[in-house]
Amino acid sequence: MGKIWLHIGSPKTGTTSLQNFLNDNADTLRDTGRLNFMSTGRAHIAHNQLAAAARTGNATKLMEDMLREADAMPDVTQVASSEMLFNLHTARKLSGAAPDEFKQRTKVICYIRRQDSYLEALYKQLLKNSRIPPDRQAFLDDAKRRLHYLNTFNTYADLFGEENIIVRPFGPKWLVDGDVVRDFAHHLGMPITRDLRVMEGFSNKTFSAEMSELLSMMGERTDFNTREVIRELIALNHPGTIKSRDVFSRSERLGLMNQVTRENRRLVKRFMPDCKDFFQTEDLEGEDSSASTEDQLATQLADRAAATEALMTAMGNLQARRKQEAELAAEAEELPTPSPANDALEEALAPPTWYREIYPGGDKRGWFHSHGSYAASFVERDTDQLVVSFDNLSQAGNDAYAREPWAQKFCADREYSHLGIYAQEPTWFRDEGLIAHLEGLRDEGFFSGFKKVAFVGTSMGAFGALTFSSLAPGATVVAFSPQTTLDAAKVPWEGRFAKGRAADWGLPYSDASKQTKSASQVYLIYDQFHEGDRKHVERLKGRNLVHLKGAGLGHKSALVLSRMNVLKDVMEGAVEGTLSELDFYRAIRARKDIYLYRQAMEGYLTDRGNEKRAERFASAFKKRRRLQNTS
Repeated sequence: MGKIWLHIGSPKTGTTSLQNFLNDNADTLRDTGRLNFMSTGRAHIAHNQLAAAARTGNATKLMEDMLREADAMPDVTQVASSEMLFNLHTARKLSGAAPDEFKQRTKVICYIRRQDSYLEALYKQLLKNSRIPPDRQAFLDDAKRRLHYLNTFNTYADLFGEENIIVRPFGPKWLVDGDVVRDFAHHLGMPITRDLRVMEGFSNKTFSAEMSELLSMMGERTDFNTREVIRELIALNHPGTIKSRDVFSRSERLGLMNQVTRENRRLVKRFMPDCKDFFQTEDLEGEDSSASTEDQLATQLADRAAATEALMTAMGNLQARRKQEAELAAEAEELPTPSPANDALEEALAPPTWYREIYPGGDKRGWFHSHGSYAASFVERDTDQLVVSFDNLSQAGNDAYAREPWAQKFCADREYSHLGIYAQEPTWFRDEGLIAHLEGLRDEGFFSGFKKVAFVGTSMGAFGALTFSSLAPGATVVAFSPQTTLDAAKVPWEGRFAKGRAADWGLPYSDASKQTKSASQVYLIYDQFHEGDRKHVERLKGRNLVHLKGAGLGHKSALVLSRMNVLKDVMEGAVEGTLSELDFYRAIRARKDIYLYRQAMEGYLTDRGNEKRAERFASAFKKRRRLQNTS
């Protein structure tokens, strides 16, 4: 029987290159009997969901399914890949869940950086994604827990046998042909032949610490798209902005490595006997006359100046390009300015923006399907990110010709591919034709064609996002004011949404609380004081839930965020999986100036018998608004 290889990371060791190689060559490798990139637990290119299954208690079933997939190709090597498996807690969970046959057939391979190098790479990566503030010391204090590798490998060795654990040092010096993909293939005993597409693993440029920190601040304080800016910076290749080993001082690096010296010796002895020099720190020891405080400060200032100049140039180039495109578009308009009446008529007859992208003369691929009371439109803009959105109650029944799906502009502005689900009746997507269509997309591999998938919606739309997320295991869910079901047998306390409660709740996908276990992250944005919404949230269980509470948001949480001009930022962070609770709470601090917030808080106080407090709250709100209007 063929072996099952688990590639378990660790982070920042060429995993993306390796997964792209496996995905790009999946058909060729499978058809020639060399290797099968396992589809079980893999919704798209990225990480296998075995780690998520371990956290939610579903690992045994997933491993049994992996064994069945392997048995269908008994002589073929099987591969599953996920950085999330490089985690002590996850390793322990798998130890208690793995079937005996899985233990006997599995080998583990892992690539690691020296710990000081790993923390530097991680710091820069988190900065670029605006997931942490530019504070090196705070990051260092928090990240020290990531230094310890040995216990994780020991746990996997106890599970699969020491002889089945391969630990490889990451870096051109250590890898076969200096490349992680070729090294991986070598250890699997698989030659890289001409029919395989290979991208070299060390081609990515590393921005300086100063540039990474400026990108973080830009992402927080401006509306520039970070990805666009990074592409522009790479094209500029400005001197002084590409740099490594510049986050921590040599003494800080040495201090980090000294903390794990003994542990690393044991790791090398047990798992890396041929790489005895990997953790040595001679490069960090001894006096360095060029590393005086004055020199360090001068270097830092020079790097900051170079980064600032490059960033301003990149942002200026993007602005100029947008302006030029707008001017060219304006020049192309040769028709006379229409009268107000003609203008209104043209607006009424104008097709929706998504149709302009996919009609026969459009520049995008896509389709539209109608299912009676429901419809779906799809625009393919990119294969990295798919967003699946669902109408809310306020959109149900909208018969405008230029009908847009929820989040249309948000997706178009970010070049996200978009599957929009429309509702013409407030029946909460309880429709056999719609359900069959969505299941058909799953069975055809539609969702697995994207690197990342996100299901989004608010209220009724949030129910749709939650309950249909199981169609794409590993997806992210973004649910504003989430609801889980209107089945009276399950939520007898629910008295809202009369037309929805009258729908057919005997159809599949009628209880969202049963459909979210396979999601990677489920962002729940709600007002914890709103009793109805809170009760629905309490029905949802799992470690993949991210509770983002906002007192005073009421049931119109997405609308309140929109009034604060933060809805798009919150949505983008959640869709891309980078939104933290701290990010969210910073974003909603300004809700105290929104009238909907005042209404919600007054209502809560009054319902609890605090009428006088409600009056004081209203008076303070009015006073603050008057001061703002006169300042």
